[in-house]
Amino acid sequence: MATNKHPWVRNLFGASQPLIIKGLVQAGSTKAIKMGEICVYNETSGNWVPADAAGDYIYSLAVANEEQKTEHQARYMEFVAPREGDVFEFALSAAAAVALGNAVKLSDSQTLTVDVDGAGIGHSVGDDNYPLGDKAGVTVRSKSNVQMVFHREVSYLYKNMLQSGLKKVIDPAGATLTLKLEDCGAIVTNKTAGALALTGPTSIVPVGYNFKMVCANAATFSFDPKPDTASCIIKGGAQTAGKLVSVTDEGDFIEWVWDGTDWIAVNSVSGADGDITVEG
Repeated sequence: MATNKHPWVRNLFGASQPLIIKGLVQAGSTKAIKMGEICVYNETSGNWVPADAAGDYIYSLAVANEEQKTEHQARYMEFVAPREGDVFEFALSAAAAVALGNAVKLSDSQTLTVDVDGAGIGHSVGDDNYPLGDKAGVTVRSKSNVQMVFHREVSYLYKNMLQSGLKKVIDPAGATLTLKLEDCGAIVTNKTAGALALTGPTSIVPVGYNFKMVCANAATFSFDPKPDTASCIIKGGAQTAGKLVSVTDEGDFIEWVWDGTDWIAVNSVSGADGDITVEG
């Protein structure tokens, strides 16, 4: 049974306090929450509930920073959003000699399980289960708890708020689209538009700006490089400056990177594939 706890211990990079966010919870009579429970954000209902199964690692996680009692109404309450370097301490489902770097997974909302080879929610950063001093041959002692950091892929902060590690997908309805600076890293498709004329950013962009065009509708999907002095380097060489490059078959794709002068195809359906057409 869950009990009120304060699992946040410290931050490896020097932050003196945890990062607090607000999250919507149901009435306590429906779902009570204890301080220190690992909670899951339910994207369907838009509220937070305690994690109750190992498989919940696929959802966005945060740690309750206050209690939602049975008499409390639905409200916004505080959660600790795990950041890089935030160290938490949780109980283990069974005592174990947890090595530094071992993966851990959910057992329940306040208990973890060592999962060396599995896809866990984080990994151990504690080394106090090792013998102190020069005692070669002494068995590493087991512990009933673990100090760990969450993987950013499961943290609500990175997965939902900052969307770090997720790909931005742009699927315009119109026949034309001009990329913006903030579209760096995006996947652009013509799934809705069909025939789509995509134009590179018209402003100065940093070296390394990149995006991927993916044909998701059997229609002409073209890329117009900007500035007009820029060439598309694809199909065995640098094409004529300012000339369009297009694909037409579903599943065709080209990943472009700006090198400061030209657009380089670093990945495509095939470097010399006939499905890629260069304007004559």
